[in-house]
Amino acid sequence: MSNRSKVTFVLVAILMVALAVSATAETKFSYDGQMRIRDEADLKSTDSVRHGKLFSDMRTRLGLKFEPTELVYAYIQFQDSRRLGSNSGGLGSTSNVDLHQAYFVVNEFIWKSLTFKGGRFELNYGNQRVFGAVGWHNIGRSWEGGLLSYAKNDFQIDFFGLKKMEMDDTGYNRDFDIGGIYAKFKKAKIDLYVFGEVNADTTGYTQEKLQRANLGAYYANTFDAIDVTVQSLFQVGEVARDTLPDSLILDISAFMFAAEVGYKFEGESKTRFALGVDYTSGDDGTDSTKYKAFTNAYYTGHKFRGYMDYFVASPTHGLIDLMLRGSGTVAPKWVVKGDIHYFKAAEEYASKSDTAAIPEMTTNIGIEVDLGFVHKASKGVSIIGGLSFFVADEHFATAGDDRNTGVWSYLMTVVNF
Repeated sequence: MSNRSKVTFVLVAILMVALAVSATAETKFSYDGQMRIRDEADLKSTDSVRHGKLFSDMRTRLGLKFEPTELVYAYIQFQDSRRLGSNSGGLGSTSNVDLHQAYFVVNEFIWKSLTFKGGRFELNYGNQRVFGAVGWHNIGRSWEGGLLSYAKNDFQIDFFGLKKMEMDDTGYNRDFDIGGIYAKFKKAKIDLYVFGEVNADTTGYTQEKLQRANLGAYYANTFDAIDVTVQSLFQVGEVARDTLPDSLILDISAFMFAAEVGYKFEGESKTRFALGVDYTSGDDGTDSTKYKAFTNAYYTGHKFRGYMDYFVASPTHGLIDLMLRGSGTVAPKWVVKGDIHYFKAAEEYASKSDTAAIPEMTTNIGIEVDLGFVHKASKGVSIIGGLSFFVADEHFATAGDDRNTGVWSYLMTVVNF
């Protein structure tokens, strides 16, 4: 049976089951879905010999929820993600339907205040600066594992175990596992968390590739018209560098700090202005036994450090992002917003435009301006668009280029049902 036939068979089977169980009084059945098309014009590169590109991405999701009892439910979400034109008008199969989520939840698990969740699911914590589902992405992030949650009126503690990579090696463990605790204290408006990562694969190394502990805190509160968000995360452990026979084990010592203070004016426009900073440590290379660059591993990158996604990854030199942002309602169902980001490296890096044998060292990177709007066209339908510019510092642009400005725009239609 082909992959396409298998997917079709599974979809039909589940829909038949859904129709069957929805007819019974014992089991409740509901569904949700989303279709999204995003057109992008991408001229982000500051390389003058590169041309821009135009493309459209489409994502379709269909979710089914089954509730056999008041304490138990299961959720299955199918997803198709594609770049339009990859098989338009063609006769071949480009089956890429997959399970984005498939999990069950048992409330009052063992005792009343305990809930268990297991399977494949999205994981969002806080403002998604550390753990996020990356909803902007055409695929998005899902985890496979389990989550045990203990909740009272004033607090909630989650214990989670996630499998990032299953190598299925019978000789020895080569898996990548993540486990942690996330505690939310509602009255204090603060979250405290710790999680560990172990990449046990020793292929080409003298020991496991990664053993990292992450300890962090997240605070979010509102004082009348002022809102405050503060987050910090420290990383310690060991990471392997290079390969055998001279593989080097480095001690991890890195951190992240982010804060934003906003003010919302009275009135129907709901105008808000905010100042913020996002700082991730870098490695200056002066200590060959330590790795000081912060790793942005599982966050929703598009929400932070500019919409053009130049800095979603974790640069070795770290990053300082100083931002000014504003938003407001300019007409019924119309919201406009704008961000300005001033980027610098946390540690000096070698200038890209200096072709000397020993290039000049600098921390300058550039400025990004993001403009956008959201229009609620009708019930369940949103139209979202934006235009962004990145003006690169001469040291950040490629050597010999006469263009140092990147441009990007998008227009997205989202239909929820």
